[in-house]
Amino acid sequence: MTSYSFKTKQKYLVLLALCNLAIYIAIAQTPQNKNDDVINATYQRSFNEDSIVLLHKEMPKERLLQATATVYTPQLITTPAPSFLQALPGRLSGLYTRQRSGFQDTDNPTGIIDFKIRGQIPIILVDGVPRDFASIDPESIEAITILKDAPATVMYGQRSSKNIILVTTKRPTTQPFQMSVTAQRGIQDFLTRSKPLSAADYAILYNEARNNDGQLPVYSASDILAYQNGSDPLFHPDNDYKKYFLNKNAALDRYNVNIQSGNQIAAFYVALDYQREGGFFNTADINSYNTNTGTDRYIVRSNVKVQLNKSLNVGLNIFGRIQNANQPGATTTNVFNAITFTPANAYSIFNPDGSLGGNDNFSNNIYGMLNHSGYYKSTLRDLSSDIEITQKLDAWLKGLWIKGNLSYNNTVDQTVNRSKNFATYRLSIASGAPVYTQIGTNTNQPNTLSVDTRRTYTYSKLSMGYDKTNGRNAWNALLLADHQATTINLQLPATYTNIAANLAYSFDKKYFAEASVSYGGHNRYKPRKRFGLFYAGALGWDLSKEAFLSDAEWITQLKPRISYGLTGNANVGYYVYDQYYNYWGSTAAYYFGATPALARGFSELTLANPNATWEKAHKLNVGLDAIFFKNKLQLTTEYFNDTYFDLMQIRGNSISLLGQSYPQENIGKNRYSGFENSITWNSGNENAGYFITGNISILKSKVLFMDEVLRPYDYLKRTGLPVGQPFGYIAEGFYQSQEEIDNGPIVDGYLPKPGDIKYKDLNNDGYIDQFDETAIGTKKPLLYYGATAGFNYKGFNLSISIQGMANNEIVVSNSYNSTTSSLEYEFQGGTTGQLFEHHLGRWTPANATSATYPRLTLGGNPNNHRASTFWVRKMDYLRIHNVDIGYVLPARLTQKLKLDAVRIFVNGFNLYSFDSQNYLDPESYNSIFPLRRTYNFGINIKI
Repeated sequence: MTSYSFKTKQKYLVLLALCNLAIYIAIAQTPQNKNDDVINATYQRSFNEDSIVLLHKEMPKERLLQATATVYTPQLITTPAPSFLQALPGRLSGLYTRQRSGFQDTDNPTGIIDFKIRGQIPIILVDGVPRDFASIDPESIEAITILKDAPATVMYGQRSSKNIILVTTKRPTTQPFQMSVTAQRGIQDFLTRSKPLSAADYAILYNEARNNDGQLPVYSASDILAYQNGSDPLFHPDNDYKKYFLNKNAALDRYNVNIQSGNQIAAFYVALDYQREGGFFNTADINSYNTNTGTDRYIVRSNVKVQLNKSLNVGLNIFGRIQNANQPGATTTNVFNAITFTPANAYSIFNPDGSLGGNDNFSNNIYGMLNHSGYYKSTLRDLSSDIEITQKLDAWLKGLWIKGNLSYNNTVDQTVNRSKNFATYRLSIASGAPVYTQIGTNTNQPNTLSVDTRRTYTYSKLSMGYDKTNGRNAWNALLLADHQATTINLQLPATYTNIAANLAYSFDKKYFAEASVSYGGHNRYKPRKRFGLFYAGALGWDLSKEAFLSDAEWITQLKPRISYGLTGNANVGYYVYDQYYNYWGSTAAYYFGATPALARGFSELTLANPNATWEKAHKLNVGLDAIFFKNKLQLTTEYFNDTYFDLMQIRGNSISLLGQSYPQENIGKNRYSGFENSITWNSGNENAGYFITGNISILKSKVLFMDEVLRPYDYLKRTGLPVGQPFGYIAEGFYQSQEEIDNGPIVDGYLPKPGDIKYKDLNNDGYIDQFDETAIGTKKPLLYYGATAGFNYKGFNLSISIQGMANNEIVVSNSYNSTTSSLEYEFQGGTTGQLFEHHLGRWTPANATSATYPRLTLGGNPNNHRASTFWVRKMDYLRIHNVDIGYVLPARLTQKLKLDAVRIFVNGFNLYSFDSQNYLDPESYNSIFPLRRTYNFGINIKI
């Protein structure tokens, strides 16, 4: 069944490619316009147009007054990463990113990287259409732009507050036929920092923890000696699970072919992309199927443009993708958990008879999880098609046009389950003869297919525009109406409907004004309460065009600008204005008297909120764009002050007496403000050049209102503090003696012992309780930055990019039993979990004054493991994000090979991080999946 399914998917892509190929052949056979000879003569097939030197690009008219930042293809293709989002860190002013996990096999953008613009999680638009996939091959992307202020986003109605990442794919152009072929081979490894203890050290500390809890030790001196000298590997193993079960590296291969050509009648761009990620698990070759992780991704993209007559243009864009991912039946997450949290002395991997070792505490043998648990195979299929028809209406009014867009997107994520259980065996020789006790059972593999997610998007837009220049006056007007319907699984469609208008005016290219308005609605709100009005306006003045600066030829542009607007965000659940009920069925038992009786009926779920409405934001932006020295130096600086109100929150003063969950209401109010600055210097010619560009952003947030419970002390209040400010206790070292405990405040629900964390009694009432919590961690504005520098000289080129963060503090491990913890706490996941190198610094009477960790205990310690300043970690870092080195073969050599150009390159991704952490990564601190570093080699050939 899976084989048939895979072949069907292959046919799906092949059919799509053949259909597109027929279109391209037809276009190629179209007679060339007489001007094509001129085009051929002036067109130079070289890498100059893809040079890493950043030349100034004129900002589009519609963004003359808007706060935006853009990165182009040459910067994207230097990063060997599966998702284009991973190429963005440090490159765009105002974009905050955090690589939160090194997990493979996912296309969920937030699953691998956090990204925010001015404190908000943005929506992703691909060619103007909301889409939620991130696996787009970088070579098909023309540019990525982030839209940050009200004029840039307000026309998106009830999605305008969240800010936008706008991905623009390459469009067909009028040019001779060109083919570009790229082949890359990458090697990935883990940026692992955790340092698990050896079996002997674990046994010593485990005994110590039991002693601290008043229990007898379980490991004797002879046990510990056997762990140290390796004399009894069967009953005293010292396993290095990472060494046994993780490969040092995994392959990342990519192959890309794109073809483009066109004349004044028709043009096309087509790209075929294949990417394969190898698995990191060290699996045995004992199955007829693959149990390792791995991903195969196939992408077909085509963009076609046909000029039917002088005034009518038709564009057709098609995107198809199949992504096949494999993992062991035990699942990748569970295997990583076992590798991370299983002590080195847990069990012998194999028993003498070849069976899998295990015991009551550790029944999941990692070798068995990788090789005897079957496998899962998931398939993600995407198909999207866009058609665009543009009609110029110059015959009626010069500069007038009308455009229609229609888009369809379908995503299906399905999984084939062929997992199975396996047995492990506990070996005992107490009676002299070996006795094997089976733990668990062996089961056969099922063969089931489940559809995990099915998403369908339809989007339509009708727009009309007018562009007019009359002397020193220039007008740009746009009127549009759009509609999007999104269906996820069996839910009713969620629809956005929007009418918007924009008017931009400039006088003498010196004075600029822009106004936008939108009337947008969302069907998840109560009827007759679904639409809202949003607006924005902007003014700008290019001082460089004034007479008093006419002699300053070194000034190309000096344009201050200001904007203000009201935006919206439809943050609402599934028809929350209706009340929903839960049916008891015939299984709910209630006691009436002494005997239980079955009861049938309905109970109310979360209370309805018929007054729910969209969240809103007032956004102010003040910016300056400056260009000096004939475009060599470019500066952009922004100040923003965004106030978000009517935020959906649950009232803090709600009480549980009602017996039901309270709904979210429009009551919250937050403010985000800060500065964003970018600077670029570039200089050079076709033989040599260099550039350096940098950006720095400062983000400050503040809770202006939240419905808090009554708090008797000001230091307990959340209002007025940064959004998401963590709270906890102020740690004052460790208790050093029983006398210190007796003379100190009483800890609620706990009897401290020497070596426990001591907390400050903030209200001086003699008790450590909830009234002693306060804001912990920094309150300073978050600072994030990036820089890219490079040069090219006679065929050689080099670029280096860095990114970093400051004033970044977190409170680690707030959930003791979390399987995605930062490995801070001892014995994670229960009472027998692994220990790590930093636990060697635990408090003991012998090292009381130099201890760096509290005394060890088994299980969660309600005193030591509560959130406090002891667990605050400074996560500032500077990361070498990307390095790319390339060489373009001399033209005399490529001409002999009848090629246009050949570039050989090597690059690296996530190469090194400068930070103060020894065992926590400053970005993926709460993930068991380490970040990945990639070294990559490739060649690009243009024909």
